[in-house]
Amino acid sequence: MSARGPLPRFTDSHLWRALEIIVERRRVGRKELVRELGIGEGSVRTILDRLRRDGLVTSSRKGHEPTKKGKKVIRERSRKFVRIDAGNMTVGEIDVATVVRGAASRVRYGIEQRDEAIKIGADGATVLVFRKGKLQLPGGFARVEEDLSQLLIRTFDLKEGDVIIIGTAKDPARAEEGARAAARSLES
Repeated sequence: MSARGPLPRFTDSHLWRALEIIVERRRVGRKELVRELGIGEGSVRTILDRLRRDGLVTSSRKGHEPTKKGKKVIRERSRKFVRIDAGNMTVGEIDVATVVRGAASRVRYGIEQRDEAIKIGADGATVLVFRKGKLQLPGGFARVEEDLSQLLIRTFDLKEGDVIIIGTAKDPARAEEGARAAARSLES
């Protein structure tokens, strides 16, 4: 058995966020990605290698730039994030919501999405499914407060089977990252 070095210390969410940053800024250096992602330089090198191998970025001495394919992938995956006050539905100070269309059948208990949010540095994530015209926690054991429910239904123009993810943290960036990571875990 040969040693190949330590296991990567990043998640798929880090990989996708790296691509998003590169697309948003058009050209990014490795050290900037280290700072933005909050992970080590070796992990960022591995992420960049994967993105290059998949044809999503190119690299030069000037930095890392998105390819047309990379831009297209991000455009297709882009989603709306809205800062809301979810009250006692969440555990953090700041809440950011997003929608995953038609993903209700992929939600088990919502714990898996919460765990993805925590891995990325958020305090957690709350998952709500839209069924029969109502937002509820997975399993249907509790309904969502009417004001919050109506706000989310209007904001995201919810359809049967959609899922709302509310990322929560002490700051808006971490709350959004939590929502983003949790949502990615439901994408097919």
